[in-house]
Amino acid sequence: MSDPAAPPRGLPGDCFVETAEGPVPMAETPNKGFAVLTRLPSGLLGFRQLIKVVTSERVPLRRIVLDSGHAIVMASGHLVYRCGMEPVPAEHLVVGDRLETAFHYPDGYAPPDRDAQAPFYDAISVRAVEPAGEGPVYTGTVRDTHTLFLTAGVLCGE
Repeated sequence: MSDPAAPPRGLPGDCFVETAEGPVPMAETPNKGFAVLTRLPSGLLGFRQLIKVVTSERVPLRRIVLDSGHAIVMASGHLVYRCGMEPVPAEHLVVGDRLETAFHYPDGYAPPDRDAQAPFYDAISVRAVEPAGEGPVYTGTVRDTHTLFLTAGVLCGE
């Protein structure tokens, strides 16, 4: 049973998640059993089924602007993962937080053809966190991992 005092979790219907079939908005996931991109316990990427997707009433939302140029909207209590697989509710993210991504190099590695003068980004950072009103959201269960990647490249809770 969930804690009634916990901030609400979920993703709006127009939030895209990465699936084996490509990016899909959350509104299209109920009763479909999409395989979503996730980080496996081994640390590798893989696909696991997103099941039991339901919608909720209107909840407080947060808009997270990323230094990649993307912005994501989610329920204020929806979990996002900081680098190191540290879960944090969206409402507790701060500017500069570095987030887990699907695309990163192993520690200490840099591409050999990289311009040494160019900045090297091994994570996506938060540029802003702001209220985004209220709206309905979708939640579901990702088998085995309970996490999924948004099309913006960020790992978040189910």
